[in-house]
Amino acid sequence: MNIERYKPKVNSFHYDAKEEYEEYENSFKIHITPLRISYPAEQDNSSTLGIRLDFNMIFDEFVISGSLGQVNLFKDRRIESQDDLTKEELDELLMPLFLLVKRLTYEVSEIALDEPGVTVQFDQLNQKAMVNEEKGEM
Repeated sequence: MNIERYKPKVNSFHYDAKEEYEEYENSFKIHITPLRISYPAEQDNSSTLGIRLDFNMIFDEFVISGSLGQVNLFKDRRIESQDDLTKEELDELLMPLFLLVKRLTYEVSEIALDEPGVTVQFDQLNQKAMVNEEKGEM
């Protein structure tokens, strides 16, 4: 995949202490949006995708939620929809966002709890996101 990635952007990230009277649910929603950009004639076969990950993760003592995004330029390949991507390509596109969630969760939980941070297992994140995709929540 010949791809140029722009820096991931944290649109929102939120830490909440869990309240006993609240009900919580894990959720991962992935949004893939082809961006309409005019390319020079020599790049006419290129395309740009915006990818956004909205998430809510429940832990023993707290809840993390947020929205992260990244713009990706595919050189020499037209992509009109998510169906034009393989599962492996989608995983590769999502990896920087999942890694950012993992880092933010560790750092914020370390500060908030005043103890070693909570490490999110990336494989678990990816599996949960793919389960949501199968349920049509992508």
